[in-house]
Amino acid sequence: MLDLKNCFTYTFSAGTFADWHQAVTQAAISANVIDLGIAAADDIVPSGGDSPLWLVVRTVTAFATTVSMGIKLITDSVLPVLDAATADDVLVFRFALAELTANTLLINQPLPHFKYKKYLGIEYEPYTNATAGTIMAYLTDGPEPAINAPANTVEAGT
Repeated sequence: MLDLKNCFTYTFSAGTFADWHQAVTQAAISANVIDLGIAAADDIVPSGGDSPLWLVVRTVTAFATTVSMGIKLITDSVLPVLDAATADDVLVFRFALAELTANTLLINQPLPHFKYKKYLGIEYEPYTNATAGTIMAYLTDGPEPAINAPANTVEAGT
């Protein structure tokens, strides 16, 4: 379930689904930073569980113009804004424009064994300026189905 405590891309604006995803047009840190509530940990597991959390990142709308997009899970001990220069990279991915289509599951991976600091964030690195694309990124207690997600529409009668 999406929550402020597990969604990197949450920003309240209209109280709609659009609040849960972030437009990425230039290098940036995720709109929301997750506070782990601890100074440091070797692993992050859901309460009462013994398996790691999963990082899920998907496009919501397609990117029209960028050569590629780098997406990094980073951890740091400072706020209010994570500093990409001092943060440690936990996971690093790069996706070509052809992979940045609408409703595509980009990352669906358990968090690795790592020395995590107090805060987690996502660093986006488009290679050349990106236009019109949005991303949703969050932590969850298991993998998402390995298929493209359906469009966010409600069918009549539901």
